[in-house]
Amino acid sequence: MVDISNMSGRDCTNEFQSVCRSLQGRQNGVHSSKPALIAIRQHSDFTLMAKRIGKDLSNTRKTHNTKSLFDDKAVEIEELTYIVKQDINSLNKQIAQLQGLVRSRQSQNGKHLQTHSNTIVVSLQSKLASMSNDFKSVLEVRTENLKEQKTRRDHFSQAPATSSHLHACNFSEEKLVSALMYKTTGNSTACLVSSSLLMQDDSKRQLKSL
Repeated sequence: MVDISNMSGRDCTNEFQSVCRSLQGRQNGVHSSKPALIAIRQHSDFTLMAKRIGKDLSNTRKTHNTKSLFDDKAVEIEELTYIVKQDINSLNKQIAQLQGLVRSRQSQNGKHLQTHSNTIVVSLQSKLASMSNDFKSVLEVRTENLKEQKTRRDHFSQAPATSSHLHACNFSEEKLVSALMYKTTGNSTACLVSSSLLMQDDSKRQLKSL
């Protein structure tokens, strides 16, 4: 059984926005006579943001990889799914902000640096999409297990009232997992894939122009 008492979502959106505002203020306050210093600071902040997202991705993956979804009660599955969903949504927002930052600096960065930044963003998007799909697959397996359990209980049940009760309980739990699966991965993956393809096209165009 999963112990979820100490589990919590890791929404770093506010902290991430603070870093973005700091970077924008830094861009506006530095004199144009120091373009090299500006570029170094910008790349340093970008690297910091990317590393933070990468760490959050790793932590979220560990959460749903180490917690069993197969032997737990529906309520515990619901809470674990909610936590992972919040993490995925937060990561999606952070990557979108990072992508916006890269595009806003497109005219300031050199072509090599811009291509490198785009590649990092695409990599983060791909990892998040992969993790979302993996979690969806786990929930699909859980749903199939519930169906099999219901079939076995219906088959071996002796009392009609008990059979009806088990059917209702399993059907309710099955609906819960299916709904959670849809809410968790319904639109996020499609948005991430679409965004990744756009960034890949940008990178290809920049490489051709080198």
